[in-house]
Amino acid sequence: MTEFIWNLNRYAAGIFGILVSPFKNIDPIWSLTLFSLLIAVLMLIVFRYTSDQQKIREAKSKIRAYIFELSLFKDDIGIVLSAQKNIFIHNLRYIKYALKPMLFMIIPVAIILIQLESWYGHRPLKPEETAIVSLKLKYGVDPIPDIALSAGDGVNIETPPLRIPEEREVDWRIRAQEPGAHELKFKMPGQDVSQNVIVSANGLAQISPMVSASDTRDVFLNPALKPLPKGSIVEHIKIDYPVKSIEIYKWHVHWLVVVFLLSIVFGFALKGLFRVEI
Repeated sequence: MTEFIWNLNRYAAGIFGILVSPFKNIDPIWSLTLFSLLIAVLMLIVFRYTSDQQKIREAKSKIRAYIFELSLFKDDIGIVLSAQKNIFIHNLRYIKYALKPMLFMIIPVAIILIQLESWYGHRPLKPEETAIVSLKLKYGVDPIPDIALSAGDGVNIETPPLRIPEEREVDWRIRAQEPGAHELKFKMPGQDVSQNVIVSANGLAQISPMVSASDTRDVFLNPALKPLPKGSIVEHIKIDYPVKSIEIYKWHVHWLVVVFLLSIVFGFALKGLFRVEI
């Protein structure tokens, strides 16, 4: 299963790499706008062909009719209570009709959002910036073996290993020096593992902070990194990359807020063009 998820991530990452490529050195709001448009179009197409459009129209029409009834007979408590009950019932029916297309959307939208998180969730280290590298061992590995970390000229290792036996963890502080993808090598008895650290002064780069050996969820959520070898005593390796934010008129917001709002705007703006009742 882990290998299947990794291959799925690899193919999806190739597609997103092509889409992101023209936007790497400009304000990320423009590429997020493109992805928001694509998400809106995808959701409209799925909603149109997997939902019962006629029943959705009928449910919405009845909800509007009972809301109008409330305004007309607001002084008649019996009619008001009956209208409120009917509004509630038809709202539940609308939710039922909308649930099916939502289920069809979950997997493709999840893949898209995870890929976007790998591009917009974190930024690379800048030259002269520091970060913590953590290696965590699997349960049952006791005591912690001797682990040596080495790196090329693009990264300096500033501290000796900090061993935390109760967490089965070893930490180092590194300092970025030169732009590029630099390999960190972890040497331990019986096996060696490696992890790349990304250094860049500016521009977008695909970043996954953590690589895992066998946890399918971690592999799915970190598409930029190949899983650790099977049978490794390492549970995961994590690099403390800075969190990235999107600047809009001097406000710093999470990329997901931008995509969520723009997707809604595009969805409602294009629903007539796609003849979708939502």
